[in-house]
Amino acid sequence: MTERIAIVAAGVVTPIGQGLESFWSALLTGASGITPIERFPVDDLRVGRGGEIKKLSRMESWARVPDCRATRLLISAADELIAQSGGSPLAADAQRVAVVVGTALGGVEEGERALAGDRRRRRLRDALYDSPGHNLARWLGATGPVMTVSTACASGATALALGADLLRRDEADAVVAGGYDVLCRFVMRGFDALRSLTRDQVRPFDRRRSGLLLGEGAALVLLRRERDGRGRLGTLLGYGSASDACHVAAPDPEGRGLQRSMAAALAQAGLGPDDIDFVSAHGTGTPVNDRVETAALKRALGRRAYAIPVNSIKPSMGHTMGAAATLEAIMCLLASRHGVIPPTLHLEEPDPACDLDYVPGNPRPARPRVSLSTSLGFGGCNAALVLEGAA
Repeated sequence: MTERIAIVAAGVVTPIGQGLESFWSALLTGASGITPIERFPVDDLRVGRGGEIKKLSRMESWARVPDCRATRLLISAADELIAQSGGSPLAADAQRVAVVVGTALGGVEEGERALAGDRRRRRLRDALYDSPGHNLARWLGATGPVMTVSTACASGATALALGADLLRRDEADAVVAGGYDVLCRFVMRGFDALRSLTRDQVRPFDRRRSGLLLGEGAALVLLRRERDGRGRLGTLLGYGSASDACHVAAPDPEGRGLQRSMAAALAQAGLGPDDIDFVSAHGTGTPVNDRVETAALKRALGRRAYAIPVNSIKPSMGHTMGAAATLEAIMCLLASRHGVIPPTLHLEEPDPACDLDYVPGNPRPARPRVSLSTSLGFGGCNAALVLEGAA
């Protein structure tokens, strides 16, 4: 078992709530952040709905923040993280504070604005893939390593894993890690062209599921070595990743990469299937993904897969892409803290091929000690995290 990494604090900005308390309350009450998109034209698209954040909570320091939506989502999440941690996450030496963020799209919306005629130098700079991460580091005053990683919709999990690696290699004393993405026409047109978006509700694991809806958001956690982590939210016990190298947009039909990711995460944590109390599934609501994920869970966990609750929170806010895996990891820790598991919304007619306990209908009283969170992304990207809630 490798060194345990403390998750000291977290901050979130989502379509269903900005801040941990509002995010958690919305998950339990079944609130929906899915609305008609208003920030850009969608009349030419098959589907014009998604998890759009209508208004960001205003910060006193907005004047110092670039006019870049991706950056502002990240900094809003970081502002809450600082409040949750009881002060600045920075160590005495700012060079020992790292920032690691995952994203599917980076600052692509700024590129759209530049192509539409806004050629200000700042706009072009913020269109670079890693600009929002560097903007966050500057706002924090962190001068240690700054990394931006993209493993598609597994990016938020990969960022936490890389942050943990920096701590274990003694390249940082504290890491602000997580994921983000912004809704924009580029991504909406892409998913629309793939016919991946549903005109119905998002229905993970339901027989009638017909696709996903996109969302936007940001989620960050503060990581430290466990011996340095006080007032922790939980612990990152293990992680794993593997590539299917199967198809640019579809998962491996056998889910072999996801299964290897789960096995690697469990091995690093020094745990087995019987130690897992809860699974946060990727659960996009697409016909193929949910079937493949179910099969992979059954192979990775064996009989234990049938005995534990599995949920998906994507019906609430859409698929938030780079933010999704970090949001789901935070949800696992909140479930442990509060003793309840949020339901999988809109699951009404179970698919016989998806035959696990997906927590339909209502929140489930339970206090999962150890959770497994799974993520899949385009290009065959897979990741898994093993998390332990704070005692």
